Amino acid sequence: MAYLNTLDTAAATTTAVASFLRGVERRAALLAELQCGDPGHGDQALTGAIESFAASAPATPQDEWPLLFWTTLLQSPSLNAEALAPFWHGDFAPLARLDFGTRAVILLRVVVGLNDTQAATVFGVEPAEYKQALQRALPQRADGTLDGEAWLAMNDEARSVMQHLPPERVAFIARLRDAAIAAKPVEAPPRTTRGTIPIAIGKPRWLDKLWSSVGLT
Repeated sequence: MAYLNTLDTAAATTTAVASFLRGVERRAALLAELQCGDPGHGDQALTGAIESFAASAPATPQDEWPLLFWTTLLQSPSLNAEALAPFWHGDFAPLARLDFGTRAVILLRVVVGLNDTQAATVFGVEPAEYKQALQRALPQRADGTLDGEAWLAMNDEARSVMQHLPPERVAFIARLRDAAIAAKPVEAPPRTTRGTIPIAIGKPRWLDKLWSSVGLT
């Protein structure tokens, strides 16, 4: 009976992991591409993040899954590798002027939709620090003032891209998810211990440079 209960728990966890990934995978795919300005690097990062999350999530409390996933994605070596010819088209063009850390700050809001507190947790800083960094990362006009139209256009474009992904792109992302879950059999976490996030969630290496660039140090 205990064995059957374990199987039931493992199956339920597998279902929960798949459901979580379905809920974030389109946002993750767009964030990864826009973060590095290269679809190939973005897909490599997305693949690694999905595989790592599928393996680690069963030992992590479900309320910590968003933090685990987005932190894992942003720490991907593929995102940190400089693309040969990064490019941001259309309403995403303002991202080209930003460095890696500042771009991540704005994409967690535009693409992922995290609030100040949630995004600050990903970076390991206080909400007020994240909010200040976001304000300085927003699109600007030539005179240095906030370009509200460009900001709204970027938000609208992100929503449009995620809502109208080509069928072949949707299928590709689904295959990544299914392969990751199939390759990493889910086991029920021990009842006697509480799962913890198995990655460092402190400030990434590039974060000190980010805070310096936006005047927070």
